[in-house]
Amino acid sequence: MTESGIRWRFIATSVARLLLPLWFVIYGALMAGNLISHDFQFIDIEVYRTAAAAALAGQDPWAVQPGALAFAGPPPTLLLFMPLTFVPLEVAIVVATAVFVGAAVWAVHRLGLPLWWVLFPPVLECLIVGNPDVLVLAFLLVRGPLAGVAVVAKVYGIIPLVYQRRWGSVALGSILAALTIPLWPSFIANLGSIADNLDAQAEGFSAWGTWWLVPTLLALWFLRRKGSEWLVVPGLWPHTQTHYGAMSLPVMSRYPVAAAIVGLGTPLAPPIAIIIIALQERLGLGPPPSEEAP
Repeated sequence: MTESGIRWRFIATSVARLLLPLWFVIYGALMAGNLISHDFQFIDIEVYRTAAAAALAGQDPWAVQPGALAFAGPPPTLLLFMPLTFVPLEVAIVVATAVFVGAAVWAVHRLGLPLWWVLFPPVLECLIVGNPDVLVLAFLLVRGPLAGVAVVAKVYGIIPLVYQRRWGSVALGSILAALTIPLWPSFIANLGSIADNLDAQAEGFSAWGTWWLVPTLLALWFLRRKGSEWLVVPGLWPHTQTHYGAMSLPVMSRYPVAAAIVGLGTPLAPPIAIIIIALQERLGLGPPPSEEAP
């Protein structure tokens, strides 16, 4: 490696050990304050639980709206929240939050990272609003077919599983998702209103619908043997929000500069970070080969 490459790695390592956790703490405090000031704490738990209760009662899950937001996801996610409909909302929030925090801590430990990576903004947002994207990350890191539960948590959890040819997990996830087949006609009938709700909630986090789509696709192709499957959703998925980036942790944790950019939580942050990662790798400034995404 060239002297400039060694210097870059030293700088990147210094950023990771000193500045990055400080940035996560500062931004995390600002993000938490903003979400709480708008009464968004635990809001996804309430929304998903309300929709799951409607589904169990034979009603339309996409027609109920407990507060400022309405459920706008595909049917499989409701399976995870159905057990929470049998307890009061306050209990459901405590139980779900405990599970999400446990999943975040376990995922960070599974990746061999310091605990402060729980404050990685996409992960932290999951914990504040109660979004199951943190479960997608955790289950994808599980060895064996049980990883297929990620597909139930969010349907795009199937992308890394297919890319990694984990067919047992794909099969289990597909079987579990098939339990919600009776709900799909209603989902399809509500696609118009669902799209409107997603547009209202989306932050333009990904490259979808912008000219950034082309360079992001090229960057993902270049990184196809370096963990690009973990980056597809935050980089390309439509209607994205900050918490969609949670599943990028296995890759972002190896690229401190890119992780700091994603931590900004601003529109197009993931595509820009992905392109920077590809440029680092192209210039031979990436992490050592031993540091591979799982």
